[in-house]
Amino acid sequence: MSEESSVLHMEAVTYRETVRESDAADVRHIVHATGFFTPDEEDVAEELVLERLAQGEDSGYYFVFAEQDGTVLGYTCYGPTPATEGTYDLYWIAVAPACRHMGLGKRLLAVTVDKVRAMEGRLLFAETSGMEKYVSTRRFYERTGFTAEAVLKDFYRPGDDKVIYRLEV
Repeated sequence: MSEESSVLHMEAVTYRETVRESDAADVRHIVHATGFFTPDEEDVAEELVLERLAQGEDSGYYFVFAEQDGTVLGYTCYGPTPATEGTYDLYWIAVAPACRHMGLGKRLLAVTVDKVRAMEGRLLFAETSGMEKYVSTRRFYERTGFTAEAVLKDFYRPGDDKVIYRLEV
């Protein structure tokens, strides 16, 4: 989002599921700009877009992009959990820093939940770090109806727990 258009007009935000070639760079830019992810994680975020472009639905990755005036402001990546019935994973949710705390993440999640329901999903899982840096992420999940289901100690690295959240859709 440019400096000149730093005001988010929620009524002007559109949501799309179709993945475009330009989304790989947009996703990398947004994920990097958040300051929450490592370079390896940024690579993974971009790779999932490229997998979807190459394999379509067979990739198992689905996306919702939030846009205003042709600019991607945030996105989700989700998909069915292999070998389960109606269980989905929310792999990524990220919003451009200029759009944080404006309700865009909550709206993106709501659109994603609607898509999961339409695919006969019953559960949506999300995971995040237990580090202090991710307090706002954990609060976001809790405010949007997720409950902490499990904590895996030292999962990502020593001192960095994995917190798994569950939402009944």
